[in-house]
Amino acid sequence: MILWTQPDGSVIATPQPAHALLSGQLARALAEPPEPFEAVCLAAAQHDCPWMPWEAAPEFDEATGLPRQFNALAGDEHVPMWEAGVRAALANWGGWVGLLVLLHGRHIYGMNILHNRMAPTPAGLAAMEGYVARTPAWAAQIMAELGVTEEQVRPQQQKVAFADAVALGLCWGQERFDCAGVQMTRTGPFTATLDPWPLKPTEITLTTEARRLPSRFANAAAMQAGLASAPRVALSFRLTPAA
Repeated sequence: MILWTQPDGSVIATPQPAHALLSGQLARALAEPPEPFEAVCLAAAQHDCPWMPWEAAPEFDEATGLPRQFNALAGDEHVPMWEAGVRAALANWGGWVGLLVLLHGRHIYGMNILHNRMAPTPAGLAAMEGYVARTPAWAAQIMAELGVTEEQVRPQQQKVAFADAVALGLCWGQERFDCAGVQMTRTGPFTATLDPWPLKPTEITLTTEARRLPSRFANAAAMQAGLASAPRVALSFRLTPAA
C-alpha cells in the first residue's frame, strides 16, 4: 500500500494495483506509442498484479499504526509474491504482459539492491539477487515463444517503468521524483509537471481510487475494521508540461 499523509493528519492509502491504473492511462497517452499497443498498455495497468492478494489483507505495522508501506517489505517477502504474479499474468493475459511484469520485477529489484529502497535484510538481498539472476532465462523462454528480441522488448519495459514511476510519485506525495529520466515536479496536491514532456496530449488528467485512513490505528484488528469502513477517495491528478 502506498501511504500519503495529508495536512489534516489523515492518510490517503492507495493499493498498488490502483496506482498501476494511473500507469496504464499514461501508457496510452505516450507520444511514442507502445508496441504492441494493447498488450503493453495492459501490462502498465496491471504491472502490480502481484500485490493483489497482499492488498486484500494488508499487514499491520506496529511502528506506524497503519498498513505496512509498500517498501517496508523485505525482498524475501516480496519475491515469492512477485513470481506468483508473473505466473498469474502469463496465465491470464499472455506472453507480453507476463514478460513485462517479469522484467519490471527485475527493474525494481535492481533499484532496491543499488539504493536500499526496501527493508534491508541479508535474506531479502539474497532473494532479490536470486530473482535478478533467474530472470534472463525465464525472459528468454517467453521471448522465444513470442518470437521477439530483447531489442524489441527493452523500449516497452522502459515505458512501463516510466509510467510506474510517475504514478508512484503522485500517489506517494513526492514533491520531486525522477521518472526514468523525466522529472516530475509537484505544483499542488493534485497537480504536477513533467520535464521533458513525453505525452501526445498537451495535458492529461489521471484518475484512480484510494481510501482515507486516520493517522494511526490502535492494533491490527482496529486497522482491518477501519479499512473495511474507510471512506473511498477519488484521486484525480492533472499533469502539464513544465513552464
